[in-house]
Amino acid sequence: MKILEYDEVNPIEVLQLNLMGLDYALTPELVQMIRQQDKRPFPFFALYGVVDGVIAGQVGVFRLPMVSIEGPEDVGGVWAVCTDPSFKCQGIASRLLNEAHERMRTEGLRFSTLSTSSYRVAHLLYRKQGYQDVFFSSSMLFHRNVLIKNKSNLYAKQGSNHLYRADDLFQQVSENRLGFARRFKPFIPAMVAIGEIAMGELAEKDIWILWKEKQPVGYLIAKQSDSVLRIVDLLLIKGINAINAVASLTRELPTPYIQIKSNHPSITENLAKLGTKIVPQDWSTFMMKPLTPEVAKISPKTLFGFGTDRFLFSWMDTT
Repeated sequence: MKILEYDEVNPIEVLQLNLMGLDYALTPELVQMIRQQDKRPFPFFALYGVVDGVIAGQVGVFRLPMVSIEGPEDVGGVWAVCTDPSFKCQGIASRLLNEAHERMRTEGLRFSTLSTSSYRVAHLLYRKQGYQDVFFSSSMLFHRNVLIKNKSNLYAKQGSNHLYRADDLFQQVSENRLGFARRFKPFIPAMVAIGEIAMGELAEKDIWILWKEKQPVGYLIAKQSDSVLRIVDLLLIKGINAINAVASLTRELPTPYIQIKSNHPSITENLAKLGTKIVPQDWSTFMMKPLTPEVAKISPKTLFGFGTDRFLFSWMDTT
């Protein structure tokens, strides 16, 4: 098997592989957009296993900015791992991951990371590759009537011309935090410009700025269907009540049910006061692999603050 980079293979075959393996339209135009807007991909973008002229598998590679107790630190980010069904169970993904890890080490990175769902077959592959589950999101479901009865002096408005305010809010909240507390700017406008990324779809209409009087105090990222409003990201400045924040958005979007994915203990504890059942660990998981023997002795949970309110996490920052 040859290992080639994105610019060395046929982009149409790459698109076909991603549609088969991930139902993800990684078109040449989207790759160009990601390279223009997102500063995190490695220059080679992704690695491909080629067998007898056929693309057999893919591993994308990012360089992700994080913060540990030791200070700013970049880590590797693995994404869009897939294999052509004709080459399943032949170790294609493992060999590509090994190559990705070696390139990360060459760049001086100490850890590789990825986000996935623990029910997927790939989760077992990552465990065999040395990845550990270090962080899970919690999940909760509310009926609309439970939320809208809460009085609030907050109000939510769609992002529109305020996308850059979301970046400013992140800078404010991320001060003295760990984990994904670093972003290039403009970040959220860039993610909206890309539109469809491996971690999900992000549109301008999904972003809501939270206001208190005339001051922005947080943002919510929410996806609405006829029956369920899914809040997938919630960032608040210190002192803002999570119940009031969610209630303000619920008043704007008339869906009977609201599902919230929470990545911060204090927000989860606040919302739990409404009496709903909290699922402390849903299927989504963030995984980390030490790349050198030295860091294998260090607890990544201690280093990055996983499970504490100092740890800052969003699905937009991971791969």
